[in-house]
Formats: sequence, structure tokens, C-alpha cells
Amino acid sequence: MIKKKLFLKNQKGIAILFIILITGVIFTIALGINSISVQQTKMMGEVGHSVVSFYAADSGAEAQLYDLFKRSESQHLPSYTEAFSNTASFDSYVTCSNSAVSCFNNIPRSTNCSAGNYCVGSVGKYQEVKRAIEIKY
Repeated sequence: MIKKKLFLKNQKGIAILFIILITGVIFTIALGINSISVQQTKMMGEVGHSVVSFYAADSGAEAQLYDLFKRSESQHLPSYTEAFSNTASFDSYVTCSNSAVSCFNNIPRSTNCSAGNYCVGSVGKYQEVKRAIEIKY
């Protein structure tokens, strides 16, 4: 009987210890699930931003192609940097390959251009997401 009372006396704080340990494990699991869900939500928001930045890059490439085909040799071909709103923008360029015979004098030649005639490129940016397009022909 004395041993049983001594054993019970030594076990008085064990319930609080188990509650603290179980609460800590549950809290850690909840924080992990919360972190994963926040990352997934952020990534899904950036998918929409990716589409907007892709279309901004497409607009820059289309603007360069339009100027390339609608101008004469004496006209200067601009490089575009344009902002659609406060956040969406694009930077575009045209380079001429070294082997092209149809290059105009005011288009810079580039050894990086592996196309037959021209390389048209554009980079769209929206909310810190960038997408690029390069057209080679």
C-alpha cells in the first residue's frame, strides 16, 4: 500500500506534460498545413499574373512585327517600352541575323539570332512576373 501511494504521488504532473506535448504536436501540424495552403494560394494568384505578362509580351512582339512590315528602308525601327497601366508593361526588340540578305541598315545585326532573317523578341512584366516571346523567321 505504501508503494502504491508513493507511485501515485510521483505521477501527479504527468497529465499536464502529456497535454503540453499533444498540444505542441497539434499546433505544429496546423502550422505546416497553414504554410502549405498559403503557398498554394500565392501560386494560384501568380498564374493569373503570368497570363497578363504573356499577353503584354505578345503585344510588344506584334508591335515590332507591324513596324517591321509597314516601314520603308529609310525609316527607323523603334524599340518599344510601353506601359499599359500602372503595372503591366513590355520591352521589345528586333535584331537581324548575319546571314540575312533582307536586313535594313538601321536594324542591328546579332550573332545570337539563329533565324533566316530576323529575331523579334519581347518581355512582358506584370506584378513581378515576367514572360518572354521570341519570334524567329
